[in-house]
Amino acid sequence: MSDERVHPVTPGAEQAVVDHLVAPTRPPRPDPQPAPHSGRWMSRVGRDGGPGADPATIEFLRSRTFPTGQMHAVTYATTAGRQIDAVIRTWQNEDASWVVAPVGGGSGRDPQRSSPWVNFTAGWSARSFFAGGHVIGTGAEPARTVRLTFACGTVIDDVIGHGMVLFWCAPGVELPARVEILDATDRMIASYDEFIEFV
Repeated sequence: MSDERVHPVTPGAEQAVVDHLVAPTRPPRPDPQPAPHSGRWMSRVGRDGGPGADPATIEFLRSRTFPTGQMHAVTYATTAGRQIDAVIRTWQNEDASWVVAPVGGGSGRDPQRSSPWVNFTAGWSARSFFAGGHVIGTGAEPARTVRLTFACGTVIDDVIGHGMVLFWCAPGVELPARVEILDATDRMIASYDEFIEFV
């Protein structure tokens, strides 16, 4: 059911992630101003650069390689001392350059849950679905596999590593998804619907 390839993550992908993470954070761009006489915007609000990670603190907790690229679970501290967990996608352009696309993440403790649950950060389009997160909650200790069954019938799974799961499915899927958390004997220890609010 898993669409993961057997070969390891390309070293260039991890270096691209490191280069992105250590890039200093830059301040927001100026508020956009309309071009004279055109009514069109000349610039946009946004931030350039990376999160300003301390390179000595960057740790790849887990990576998976898919036909479409790689998914990485990374932890690091910023130069300001803030501890961050992040899920990041990478893929190669035709010119062999690497694209680094953060999926999501943050700092602080995981939420409290009374049963096994995946604290997902995710994104999707008509072309792909990508997600990752920590498997947490009361009773999650024996969890070994997480399976997602989407409304369109697509099924993907991942074996938990370092407490994390990572998914990337192409083409896209139809939400919501049924999440099943299984132990080493394939006994279901939790099952619930996810991404319902996005339907």
